[in-house]
Amino acid sequence: MGAWFARFFKSRGDSVIVSDRDSNRAKRLARKIHAKYSPSNTEAARGSDIILLAIPTNATSGVIKEILPFLRRNAIICDISATKSVVMPALRSAEKRGVKVVSIHPMFGPLARGIRGRRIIAIRTGKDTRGYKTMKHLLQGAHFFLAGQDIHDKRVALTLGLPHFLNMAFAMTLSKRRDLAEIRRFAGRTFNLQMLLAEAIADEPETIADIQILNKEFPRVLRDLQRDIRSLARIMNEQDRNKLVARYKKIRRSLSNEPEFRLARATFEKVTKAQSTISRTK
Repeated sequence: MGAWFARFFKSRGDSVIVSDRDSNRAKRLARKIHAKYSPSNTEAARGSDIILLAIPTNATSGVIKEILPFLRRNAIICDISATKSVVMPALRSAEKRGVKVVSIHPMFGPLARGIRGRRIIAIRTGKDTRGYKTMKHLLQGAHFFLAGQDIHDKRVALTLGLPHFLNMAFAMTLSKRRDLAEIRRFAGRTFNLQMLLAEAIADEPETIADIQILNKEFPRVLRDLQRDIRSLARIMNEQDRNKLVARYKKIRRSLSNEPEFRLARATFEKVTKAQSTISRTK
C-alpha cells in the first residue's frame, strides 16, 4: 500500500520521497516511479508536508516518535494501520506538538486502479480536523466515512481478523498435506476460490498477525468462533443429519435478511467464471 500511495501522489505531480527498512525495495520503487530515495525515516520526513506511514502496525508508534522531532509544525502525519487503538496515543502526542494528524484505513488493496469510488475509513483523532480535511481533498473521489477508533476495531475484528484467521486455518490444514498437487486435481470452484483467498492472504504474514494480535476486540471474535465450531462438531459427531440441516437453515435465514444475500449466488458464478478464465490463460 505504501507503493500504491507513492505512485498515486507521484501521478498528481507531487514530490515523493520513499523510505523503507528494506533499502533495496525502496530504491527499486523510487527508480520505477522517478521518486527520491531516503536511507532513513528522519531524512525522509524532514521538511515534508505529508508523511504517510504504510508500515506494520506494531512499528507505527515507534516511527512516529522517531520522526516527530524532525517535522515542521504544520506537517501532516497519516497512518493507514488496520488496528487503530494502538497507534492513537502516538498520533495524539504528535498533535499536541503542533503536527496535524489523520488516521485512515483504505478498504482496498494495492492492485486497485485509481481512487475514485474507493472506500476509506477515517478515524476521529481529536478536535483538529485539518489533517482529515487535507487528506480528503487530496484523495478526492474516494468515499470517506468517519468512525471512532473503538467502533473501527470492533468491526475490523470481524471483517478482517475473522476471515484472515479462517483462511489461515484452512491453509494450515492443507499445508500439512504432501499430496496437495493431487488434491487440486479433485478441486471444484468452491475449493479453488477458497484456496485463492488463502494463498493471497498468506502472502502478508506480518499484516495478518498485527490484525489479530494487536486488535483487542479479536479475542472475543475468536471465542465466538471456537464456540460455534464446537457446536457444529458436536452435531457432526452425533451424526444427526436433521439437526445439522436445521442449524444450517437457521444460518441461512439469518443471512437472508441482508440485501446482499440475494446477489450471492450470481456474484459467486461471476467470480468463479472469471477465475476459471484467468487459469486457462496462464
